[in-house]
Amino acid sequence: MPSNEVAPSSQNGHSTRGLKSSRGTGLNAKLAQENAKLAQENAQLAQERDLLRTLFDSLPDNLFIKDRQSRFLTSNLAHVRTLGATHPDEVIGKTDLDIFPAELANQYYGDEQALMKSGQPLNREETVVNPRTGEKRWLQTTKVPLRDKNGKVVGVMGINRDITDRKQAEEALRQSHDELEKRIAERTAELSQERLLLRTLIDNLPNGIYAKDTAGRKILANPADLKNLRCKTEAEAIGKSDFDFYSRDIAEKFWADDQKVIQGEPVIDREEYFLNDEGEKHWLLTSKLPLRDQNGTIIGLVGIGRDITHRKQAEEALDRERLLLGGLLDNIPDRIYFKDTQSRFLKCSKAVAVRLGLKDLELVVGKTDFDFHPPDRAKEFYEDEQRIIKAGEPLINKIEKQTRPNGEIIWASVTKVPLRDKEGKVFGLVGISRDITKQKQVEDALRSSEEKLRQFATQLERSNRELQDFAYVASHDLQEPLRKIVVFGERLREKNSEALGPEALDYLERMQKAAGRMQILINDLLTFSRVTTKAHPFAPVNLAEIASEVVNDLEGRIELVKGRVELGELPVIDAEALQMRQLLQNLIGNALKFRRPEEPPVVKVEAQIIPDPVTPAKKLCRLTVSDNCIGFDEKYLDRIFNVFQRLHTRNEYEGTGMGLAIVRKIALYHGGDITAKSKPGQGSTFILTLPVIHPKEARDANTETTMNKENHHDNKENHRE
Repeated sequence: MPSNEVAPSSQNGHSTRGLKSSRGTGLNAKLAQENAKLAQENAQLAQERDLLRTLFDSLPDNLFIKDRQSRFLTSNLAHVRTLGATHPDEVIGKTDLDIFPAELANQYYGDEQALMKSGQPLNREETVVNPRTGEKRWLQTTKVPLRDKNGKVVGVMGINRDITDRKQAEEALRQSHDELEKRIAERTAELSQERLLLRTLIDNLPNGIYAKDTAGRKILANPADLKNLRCKTEAEAIGKSDFDFYSRDIAEKFWADDQKVIQGEPVIDREEYFLNDEGEKHWLLTSKLPLRDQNGTIIGLVGIGRDITHRKQAEEALDRERLLLGGLLDNIPDRIYFKDTQSRFLKCSKAVAVRLGLKDLELVVGKTDFDFHPPDRAKEFYEDEQRIIKAGEPLINKIEKQTRPNGEIIWASVTKVPLRDKEGKVFGLVGISRDITKQKQVEDALRSSEEKLRQFATQLERSNRELQDFAYVASHDLQEPLRKIVVFGERLREKNSEALGPEALDYLERMQKAAGRMQILINDLLTFSRVTTKAHPFAPVNLAEIASEVVNDLEGRIELVKGRVELGELPVIDAEALQMRQLLQNLIGNALKFRRPEEPPVVKVEAQIIPDPVTPAKKLCRLTVSDNCIGFDEKYLDRIFNVFQRLHTRNEYEGTGMGLAIVRKIALYHGGDITAKSKPGQGSTFILTLPVIHPKEARDANTETTMNKENHHDNKENHRE
């Protein structure tokens, strides 16, 4: 019977069974290789995913990832807790409208849509309100576009760092305190995107982030860490250990820390430093966490280092300030103390502790004045301080009488100033108490001396007034006998000149000349005494008119000596007109008298208005009378203004020596002064400074004094008569 089996097909007469068997075997082997490769890649990806997740959930910053519609795809644990959730699944798929107020959520949505459209990252500081606690905080927000393998933007990755403490520190200390910032990120479902997320994340964080294997060799380093290592690229750091970058002692310290972490003991926020090339300390705030594979085996560590050099420098500066304050409080003799709003002591100087009988400065903390002083005294201190704290106004240099524990009475100058925080709110006060007992004693002694001095001045004024009265009365009483001497001498000459011999006539002439000189001297004395006793009240006086009248009066003498008087612009001032006339007549007359025989005298009278050197708002008249006459040696400057003082004999130049004394007394009576500049043979310049305007009070006082003196002298004359 024919067989029912079908013979294997053949090609070109050959069987194909062996070919199919061979081809199947090769395909299986290839599939096995690809499966093995895929398994290896999956394991590698899983390891990277574990690394990412460990890092992702270990970061204190809030990290999140959103899709194109700004819906959350993933969040780290810090972000989940910030949103008030306990698991990332509670956030996935939601938008900011589900969590934040509409205004803030719409702002986030607009920023993210603009970012994904432009492809430009966003980095800014902003304030947010925690939806769980309602607390207002500052955030440093970084958002970057998330791209797929083809570069297409498929979402956004955000990182939020809480910088509230730093912002507050910047405002208070003007220095930056880098605080742990919160970043929120989301992750994509694609493992390749997670790898991209890891690099994007670590490369944009300001903190130095690195990973090491169990041998301490770098397997990852972000740009911030590379900067610490002084490496330009990551390739320069991979495979190297701390011994390649730091001194051996520092590297060994880092190695010991790393080994503890690899043994499962994390390092959290530890401060450490290294020295840069200039020998300066570079501080880092370091956290190190074990790095585990998918089986939980520790395969290395992940480290985060934050540069806190500026913060440490600020702390060191603050420590120095505290030392300076402590040194001040320990050595300053003033009693200085600080109190809170309840008038409880916060700190005090050593002088305060000694005053309160305390051996340790810390014993004063928390106590009040009621613990050290009698109740009535403590109550007074408390009420003063509460007024200062509530009103915010300081108490400056209040003089207080105090009693020491030993009963001694002392005086103190007390200043209390409110202390304010950065927002201007009063949180206490600082007090300074200075012992001014010796000062008070000096002031009391000075006051007593002033009282005695005023009694002496009163007596001196009375003596001067009596002396002036004597000069006035004596001069007045001498006039009558002199007139009789002169009159009877003239009669004797007229009626008996023939009977008198030459010698008698010579004696008679000498007697009359002496009587004439005596009359001139008495008149000068009367003028000198009347400067203050017969003066009229101050009134506006035109010095130009007065000077012109004086020149007219002296016209005959001026023509006799062939001289001239030049008058400049002269102002109007408050003065006594007759005395100004007497003053100018004496000065101009002196210049004409003390001329040089070989040269005609030239006298210049000028004036200018100048500010008072002591009180610039007060104006003075600077009046000068200069000449080209004989001059004098300035060593006699003080002498020439005294009464009866002469630098020449009566035979050389006539006069009584009273002219300049009268001028000086007039100047002083007007609240001014006089001085002179001169050299022998080179002329003289007399300089007067007189107030332009006398205050109303001075005018009234001058009027009252003048009237009283006139009445006083009139009464004396009436009494004599």
